[in-house]
Amino acid sequence: MTLRYFESTGRTRKVTPRMMEYLAHVIDTPTVGAWGKDSGKAPDEDIGKKMNVTRGRIGDYRNAFAKKFTKEEVLELCEEIMSEAA
Repeated sequence: MTLRYFESTGRTRKVTPRMMEYLAHVIDTPTVGAWGKDSGKAPDEDIGKKMNVTRGRIGDYRNAFAKKFTKEEVLELCEEIMSEAA
């Protein structure tokens, strides 16, 4: 678990490697559903299969992010993940 300083808000928060893994899977998972409709959200089942956890646990991760981080902080984490992938 590492402490990260967020420039957008000036706060320091704990971010676990599992949280970063969850965000990476959310970024990489396509949002098109089984019927070809784009809902704009990655299905919990697909992310759960990639992380080897249940759909409910993925919901817990999503709710934890909503409670702990602001939108700007999540965007900073996503930028970091995208820079690592490039």
